[in-house]
Amino acid sequence: MSHDTAVPCAAAQRHPSAVERLASLTAGLGADLDQGTWVPGPLERTLAGRLLVACAGDGQFTPDRLQETLWEGSVALVYTGGGRLAHLMAGLHEVTSHAAPQVACHPVLSEAASLLERTAAGAFGRNDSGH
Repeated sequence: MSHDTAVPCAAAQRHPSAVERLASLTAGLGADLDQGTWVPGPLERTLAGRLLVACAGDGQFTPDRLQETLWEGSVALVYTGGGRLAHLMAGLHEVTSHAAPQVACHPVLSEAASLLERTAAGAFGRNDSGH
């Protein structure tokens, strides 16, 4: 094969957007919380609560609020519960850092907020809406 020959390749794989990754993380973590396969520990509940309090005034996740919460959790949050809450918060940070105006009211942010509320409250197992 000469250097001028194009190498056949598989169809280009589309990389998921930050919003799609966050939606997947939120759904997976929510399902595991519903089924009891993920039970947030004290650190995760505390940090979820702190983030919700920080957002209480305007209801918006911001990169600064997320970064401060992740910083508060320090290295321990990365290992606690398999680092799943840290991963969710990092996904929120990514989405809010580069958010287009239409992302600010994207349903995934509400779903993540609901999951954080359940986490902070220690609401394990099925949630009230049956999801």
